[in-house]
Amino acid sequence: MGGENEMSTELFPYEYVPAGFEIVIDLDSQAGPRAKGEIAPSSKGGIWNLWWNTTLSDNPENWDDEVKAINNMQTGLGNLSDDHRLIRAHMAEFCRFHPFFPQSIDILCEEMGTGRFTSPVRFGCEGRGLLETLGKRNSQTLDKQRRESLREYLQALSKWLARSPQENPIDSMIFGFLGQPANNNTSFVEKLVATINPDEPTIVVINDICRQQCIRTHGELAVAGIAFPHICFKCEQSSCEIPHCQCCHVMLLNAALICTGVCGEERPVGKERELFEQWVFVEENILTYATTVNSWLSGESLESVKWSLDGEYVTGESALQIARRVYESLGKKDEVKEWLATCLLKTLKDNQRWLNAPELIHNYPGATSWLGKIVS
Repeated sequence: MGGENEMSTELFPYEYVPAGFEIVIDLDSQAGPRAKGEIAPSSKGGIWNLWWNTTLSDNPENWDDEVKAINNMQTGLGNLSDDHRLIRAHMAEFCRFHPFFPQSIDILCEEMGTGRFTSPVRFGCEGRGLLETLGKRNSQTLDKQRRESLREYLQALSKWLARSPQENPIDSMIFGFLGQPANNNTSFVEKLVATINPDEPTIVVINDICRQQCIRTHGELAVAGIAFPHICFKCEQSSCEIPHCQCCHVMLLNAALICTGVCGEERPVGKERELFEQWVFVEENILTYATTVNSWLSGESLESVKWSLDGEYVTGESALQIARRVYESLGKKDEVKEWLATCLLKTLKDNQRWLNAPELIHNYPGATSWLGKIVS
């Protein structure tokens, strides 16, 4: 992993990098000085597709007209700063089922607004190790992020127990998963809060307490494979009972919270219900953020942003809070910021495209109308 080996790494000179890709070179730390961009015979290079998390293809000929139009925008910008390149690489990791969703979108908007890559927070697996190769994070920073994620969950669970107001998207998700306090879900949440130590997160403990709660709710058969409650390439490919990806702690917690929460008879139960509830939360947030970014790109004022959705997890008031954060973070438009925001809009629209199923955002074509404008 970058920063933990004897090789130094750096971004390849931008003028030689094709649009939609990023190139990193490994330079032998013992070699003498070279001209910029000159690669030693012993060095190893790598090229990353920045559209993998929306296209699932490394062949530019297979990319759609929207991606090609965005790449044309990039080509017309001239040289990009290293910070802008790192922000784009950060976006290429984005996965909407990752524990830091939707805070990941807020972080990206802040970085785009300042033009500075400031956060090593990991957003998903689909960046395929680009930032790790550059030494922007390591096992210690990832462990710190995992502990922070669990700490946020415990804070939200404590708010739910205290009947405190919701203050952020994590609160909204957990409050929605659990529903109104009752004997069953209250006792389980109290047990979670008392058991989980975010400073020493143990997946075995989390797995055991969450699995037992789901079994009490649905029985053994209904929770077969409960360690894999959400769609993730690495988890699906794993043959072990407990996944070892960074998402696993929160995956298991979400599954248990949904199992112990309200179970409307008209909705699926068991593993299908877990996916259903997670999708509702994700899709409502995707639509809200996409609508906001699209409005900013279109030059609309914050006051003119219109909401057609009053959902289960995103209400009119929380949507307005999201819009305020995005507009404040992005600030005044410039060409580079416009290109990055367009990349973000496309990523929000098409991430998790392998599901190949209708989604909420498809019912609101106006939420991504900017993409149609740049293609035409």
